[in-house]
Amino acid sequence: MFKKIPVYLVIFILVFPSALFAEGTDTTSTEKTPLLDITAFKNYIQGPDGYQMLSTTHNVLGYSSVLLGLAAGLFSPPVLGVDEDIHGFLGGAATTAAVLNIGVGALNYGNRFTTSEGLFTKDNIHIVMGVTGGVLLLVASLVSESDAHPIIAGLGTGLMGASIVFQLF
Repeated sequence: MFKKIPVYLVIFILVFPSALFAEGTDTTSTEKTPLLDITAFKNYIQGPDGYQMLSTTHNVLGYSSVLLGLAAGLFSPPVLGVDEDIHGFLGGAATTAAVLNIGVGALNYGNRFTTSEGLFTKDNIHIVMGVTGGVLLLVASLVSESDAHPIIAGLGTGLMGASIVFQLF
């Protein structure tokens, strides 16, 4: 059960984002105030320092998810005969980094997915390959007992790696 907690948290946040930003009511006032005030955070993120921080975070998470995915594939029981828990830990870390990377990328670069210069631009291909690879890693962690698990995880890791290489050149 504990192996699936990151997956359940991601699904919960995607399905119920309003739970984080629910509005509370003050009994003495008729004005609603947010339960979680994120104004300062939004101002920081929209500034140049926030952009640079999210850009670096996106890079580190992307590289980490690919390296962790490769390590999980290498340390799988059929390949090296290691303990299944090591493989599961590395795979879960790769999946978590990939899903967080998709969120950080959407927050920082969400406006770059556009068709104004054509569908097959460098940014569009990077975004589609990266998101598809991250989603495949998530699917692979959900079907960990299936025969398709290594194929799905390998394809996801490969797509994320190709996305990084494509963006560099």
